[in-house]
Amino acid sequence: MAYFPFFVDLEDKKCLIVGGGTVSYRKVEVLMDYCPQITVVAPKFYPELKRLQKEWRGNLKLEEREFKESDLEDPDFVVAGTSDEALNKHISDLCRARKIPINVVDVQEECSFIFPALIKEKHITVAISTGGHSPTIAKYLKDKFKEAIPDGFGDLAEQLGSYRDLVKEKVDLISIRTDIFKTMVEEGIQQGGVFTREQAEELIERKLAEHER
Repeated sequence: MAYFPFFVDLEDKKCLIVGGGTVSYRKVEVLMDYCPQITVVAPKFYPELKRLQKEWRGNLKLEEREFKESDLEDPDFVVAGTSDEALNKHISDLCRARKIPINVVDVQEECSFIFPALIKEKHITVAISTGGHSPTIAKYLKDKFKEAIPDGFGDLAEQLGSYRDLVKEKVDLISIRTDIFKTMVEEGIQQGGVFTREQAEELIERKLAEHER
């Protein structure tokens, strides 16, 4: 069965990752762009995790010890990425009983959520999933979609988002608003991902005048 792609704001959410190896390191790298508070628990750590801790200014905490059940009192979601399959299953069982979202790396049946293949360009995120059946296909599609995203698209999305209130204030009809934003995207792409506020104001007046005619 396919997975429904919920998009969740992770900023300041509490994430527990159990395991200190390269698997956990890759999960931390993916999550860092979305700004949760991450605690990693493990008897020892992959050196790159310690490097990330220094770079990430307090949002990544490393606790050098064994996992304990009390670690599950606080997190909003959990990732189990140890090399001990029995421990990973135990963590999954505990999380499911507590209704805490859990990802057991590479063991789909123990997961209540999975990590999609992600493309992130500022506020734009594209997520691709094959329901865990073929990560290779997910990666293939990720590469294709990444090539299709125009240069500067993330900057353009941020700019157009800042004009939404301006358009709503000056334009009542939804059809005209839609036309304005469509034109902003098309012209913004042609201009390398830039569409200024002055251009937005001029476009609004132009589209309103076209509608009146």
